[in-house]
Amino acid sequence: MFTYYYRILDKYQRPIAAFAILTDSNPKFRPDAYEHTFLGTKLHYGFNAYKIADQSDELLNQSNNPFATVVQTVKVALLGKKKSISAEKLLSLKIDLAKRLLNRQISKNKIRVLMDFLRYYVRFEDAELYTKFEERVGLLTNRTTTMGLEEFLLQRAEKQGEEKGEQKGIVMAQRAFVQNLLDKTDYSDEVIADLVGVTVAFVASLRKEYGH
Repeated sequence: MFTYYYRILDKYQRPIAAFAILTDSNPKFRPDAYEHTFLGTKLHYGFNAYKIADQSDELLNQSNNPFATVVQTVKVALLGKKKSISAEKLLSLKIDLAKRLLNRQISKNKIRVLMDFLRYYVRFEDAELYTKFEERVGLLTNRTTTMGLEEFLLQRAEKQGEEKGEQKGIVMAQRAFVQNLLDKTDYSDEVIADLVGVTVAFVASLRKEYGH
């Protein structure tokens, strides 16, 4: 890390913040500095340390940051390496993580990358468990082919686009209805809002916009 630090500093002459992401399971292993001493010359290079084993599962579940999924994946892998849980339990945790990943509102490219990371970072000794995992992912995405994840993400993106389009169309229709009532009636904002099914503030903003 120190070598990277001085090379980047020498080339770009920019301030640098360094983070060491500790993916081990040893609670006592917490390095936060590199030191070197020789003939009266002393060097102390301190850096930030992020211990994955310390991170709260509850907070990670609540986070929409894709990095939270990376941290959760590493935590599941640590459990598997310690052999503190059964293979079936590890499979269950991996499937649950995949389910939460697919439900997150992040881009399909990020989901694809994170899903691949989950696939290969959390390893099973039994090849049959890999097959079970892929089958469950297929069920989650309502597909049984190897293109299931890609098709699922594309379909979801299209559906979200359709929903946004429908919502935009509804708003445009409401605006037109309100404008028509403003042009042809003397109804109050409250009455128009009740007729159209919008808020009084919505009607008031259009009244101001159209100069009524």
